[in-house]
Amino acid sequence: MPSSVKILVPSYGFTYTFCGVLSVKHELSLKIRTDQESAYGTDYVNGARNQPDRVILTVIESDVGHPAGRADRMLQALENLKRTRTLCTVVTSARTYAGMLLSEISAAADETSCSGWQGTLAFTQAEASGDAKTNDNASAAVNTGPAAPARTLSETQLRQLLLRAGIELV
Repeated sequence: MPSSVKILVPSYGFTYTFCGVLSVKHELSLKIRTDQESAYGTDYVNGARNQPDRVILTVIESDVGHPAGRADRMLQALENLKRTRTLCTVVTSARTYAGMLLSEISAAADETSCSGWQGTLAFTQAEASGDAKTNDNASAAVNTGPAAPARTLSETQLRQLLLRAGIELV
């Protein structure tokens, strides 16, 4: 029976399922700014920025119960996804991750893999351009309509406004 984990490849119209999924590891992390890093920049919010989401699957693929060569063809198809940097959607029981790149493949065939292979597949979240996603906190300019007309403040009004903000003119 196939696992509940699926790899969807919208650009090819394919869905990949595995004979078995031994583990699913979700890596959702922040990078905390250090003193050496710039205190400015839109990629940090509250002293941290998002790291790319990662999903690491430990899977088993076998020819048992399938046409001969299926496991090898699956590994070749996954290698092609990685080599061509094709965006995938990873569907797990906990969450669906869109815009993922297959960034690492590790596969081994031994006596426990029974006419196939067992391995690890790491998927990393990417931007539409294919670059690794490091931040989704950055502000984007949005046109909300015409601006209100500019208001002119007298010198006294300006001084009072600045004083309320804790700024004193000398």
